[in-house]
Amino acid sequence: MFIEKISIKDFRVYKGFNEINLALDPDRNVSIISGNNGFGKTSLLTSLVWCLYGKLMADVDERYRKEIYESGGYKRYCNKIMNRVSWSENKEQIQKFEVDQRTLSPIEKDERAAALNELASFSVSLRLTKIFIPSLPCEYVDVFRRYNILDNSEEVSILLDGRPNELTKEVGPDIFINDFILPKEIAKFFFFDAEKIVSLAEIKSVEEKMSLSQAYEEVLGIKKYHDLKDSLENLRLRLRKKTSSATDKNKLEKIKKQIEQNKRLFAINDERVRKKEDEIAFKRQSSDKLQEQLIREGSTITLEELKDFKQMKDHLSEELKKSKSKLKDLIELAPFAIAAGKMSLIKNQLELEEEHSNKEVSEAFLKRKISAIKRGVKKLSLNQKKSDQLFEIVESVLLPETNENYKPLLDFSTEQRNRFIAIYDHLADSYSRNFRQLTSDLKKQQSSYNIIIKKLQDAESKESDPVIKTIREEKTGIDAEIKILENEKAELMAQNIHLQNETNNLSSQASELTKRVSVEDIDKAKDETAARLIEKLQEFITKLKTKKKASLEGNILRQLHLLMHKSRFVNKVNVLVEGDLIDIELCDKKGETISKDSLSKGEQQLYATALLKALIDESNIRFPVFIDSPLQKFDKKHARNIIVDFYPNVAGQVILFPLLEKELNEQEYKLLIPKVGNSFLINHIGDYESSFKRVTVEKLFLAYQKNEEYVHEH
Repeated sequence: MFIEKISIKDFRVYKGFNEINLALDPDRNVSIISGNNGFGKTSLLTSLVWCLYGKLMADVDERYRKEIYESGGYKRYCNKIMNRVSWSENKEQIQKFEVDQRTLSPIEKDERAAALNELASFSVSLRLTKIFIPSLPCEYVDVFRRYNILDNSEEVSILLDGRPNELTKEVGPDIFINDFILPKEIAKFFFFDAEKIVSLAEIKSVEEKMSLSQAYEEVLGIKKYHDLKDSLENLRLRLRKKTSSATDKNKLEKIKKQIEQNKRLFAINDERVRKKEDEIAFKRQSSDKLQEQLIREGSTITLEELKDFKQMKDHLSEELKKSKSKLKDLIELAPFAIAAGKMSLIKNQLELEEEHSNKEVSEAFLKRKISAIKRGVKKLSLNQKKSDQLFEIVESVLLPETNENYKPLLDFSTEQRNRFIAIYDHLADSYSRNFRQLTSDLKKQQSSYNIIIKKLQDAESKESDPVIKTIREEKTGIDAEIKILENEKAELMAQNIHLQNETNNLSSQASELTKRVSVEDIDKAKDETAARLIEKLQEFITKLKTKKKASLEGNILRQLHLLMHKSRFVNKVNVLVEGDLIDIELCDKKGETISKDSLSKGEQQLYATALLKALIDESNIRFPVFIDSPLQKFDKKHARNIIVDFYPNVAGQVILFPLLEKELNEQEYKLLIPKVGNSFLINHIGDYESSFKRVTVEKLFLAYQKNEEYVHEH
């Protein structure tokens, strides 16, 4: 399947009617559509998703869900899509018609209404070729979607070879696109932003894994067999309900009704949740606008910030008290610091008195020891003269000189002396530093406290302004309503969880009940055939999962080795299938799991790119692949691998949206030229006017440089 033509009318930056023809030679399957940031590359990609899925585009990617939510719902989102310049110009004609319609004939009114419908609408259409639809051979399929922002109506048409078809009418456009063109669950793998696909490597929560697992099953072709198995189980349930005994039949009937009722309630609640989300989004918008009004009126502070300032004021007040208390303690020591010289004399005197006290103690001790030495020397039989000389030397060396005139001046106790020494050491070592630091901190705290007081005074004086007070009250009311809506939404979601659990329980009861009921002969063969098929299907699904698991593991590993320049950095890929969850694990040469968090952003993008290529190969879905920001985060060697080996082979038709000379330079483009069949530049005429310009493939960069020169000159 290929996209031959894209037609856009008044969609975002594309003013008026714009068409781009992507017909290509199968050997040159790459198309380049380039423009500077803000010129409309992402808008073009969004237009394709919108054309195919409309309001269901929220299920394609979280980015679209977020944009719709932040706009205040799908209708408000669409109102923002219409090209601003066109809408501004067309409004005058619409207003003129409303004035003139009284004088027009019915035919003229219808003609004018059709013209005005076009003026108030934007649209996108795709022409698909080489498309295979079972039992419906055709050359091409046109998908057209238009939205009227005056009455918020949406029109979708699907034509086969330019004509309506009963199948498209019977199943509806959404189901037709989902079943025969591209399922919305896997569209994210064909329309992707190469910079943002790193999110595939960062999925952690069970909800995210469950959502991705469902997409994997859809891509790998497993889901359709699960659906077939469910249909057969429902068939058996209907057969048994039809032929069961009165008691069991009544039970089955009640359970069936309860299940249907739960499903309807679930759908109603789900719709109510969506409406609550729309209301919340709208009220948040109103709250934000009121906040902007407050800022314009001079009240730049929110209630939350006001509370924060008051808390900061209390905190700083407490810190100031503590600092002043510490300063008071230091000031009490100030006289001692001032009299540092006297303190030093006192310290010297204390040391002298301590030394003398120690001398008195040690002198008695030494005399006892000298007497012991004398007794020992006498045993050596020395003559008296030498013995006396020896004793004189020992006493002169060991015994301290005595000062009979010495008298203690201070006579401190040990405790008093220790306290004085501690104070002295504190004054000498850290007092000055602590005093300076504390006074500096005190100044900063006082300054911060004064600033906070000033802000509070300003805020409180402005809050008393009647205009600001009125706006504030309105904003507070809306914020309160938002909280109520969020609580109601949470309650509805809780009800749905309860309904889902109850439905699962009832389904289990119905399944057990069907085992006990008897089946009449007329339906027995059908029941046995269905049972046999269910068993075979279960075996087949198990084998298919095993086969797809091994195939996907090998395919991802091949793509990683092809793209990564680190030799065998990833040595093995494990696809883990646990119940309904499918997860992917990377292993190194030692068999140890490689945490995807440990990969660089470039490596995460390579992993996600390899995963996408493997999934596309496994899906057997032949749909064009659109890639925005194709070479973000890749170094030169990886970029070359992507250009030469990946992009030309990822699909039968590949459309790239590069930023020339930033994401794709001229040397890299030359490597890609043999595979490029079409090249376009997006011209940006004004603030909200873009259009497509086809350029010669070999002269793309020359045309781009001329455009840049023209823009700079004008």
